[in-house]
Amino acid sequence: MGSLSFDKQHGVYLLVAVGWTTMFSLTNKQPIRGLRNLGILACYILAVVMCVRLRFVSALVTWCAFGIAAGALYNLYELVAFARNKAADKKLGASFANFIHGPLAWPIMIPESIEYLLAELGVLPATPLPEAAKPDALPAQADTK
Repeated sequence: MGSLSFDKQHGVYLLVAVGWTTMFSLTNKQPIRGLRNLGILACYILAVVMCVRLRFVSALVTWCAFGIAAGALYNLYELVAFARNKAADKKLGASFANFIHGPLAWPIMIPESIEYLLAELGVLPATPLPEAAKPDALPAQADTK
């Protein structure tokens, strides 16, 4: 039986792509924040490239290593948020499901969990809701009589 091998070269490529995504996720300016989507796209394109260039098992191990790390990072954020929550009815959000979602959605999960963790710790300002998403900003209903 062959050994499961993590491909370091493609791991660095994925790390660069997720670093790009994370860097642009840490800003609130919309035109600049949109550049993070290129990093997410690059991660999924690299997944296809890895499947073509590497043995499938090596590509899968490399991809899933990032996915497991994403699940762990997201659970870390959930634990920090739980510990800092002062509400009496607080609920632990960390779950095993984060490790299941990790291999599928890690290019989105890693920047999101880093952004949320830094906002929870007060390093980043909390992201305000856009005007359209605020409950009191709902459009007035026209009278249909």
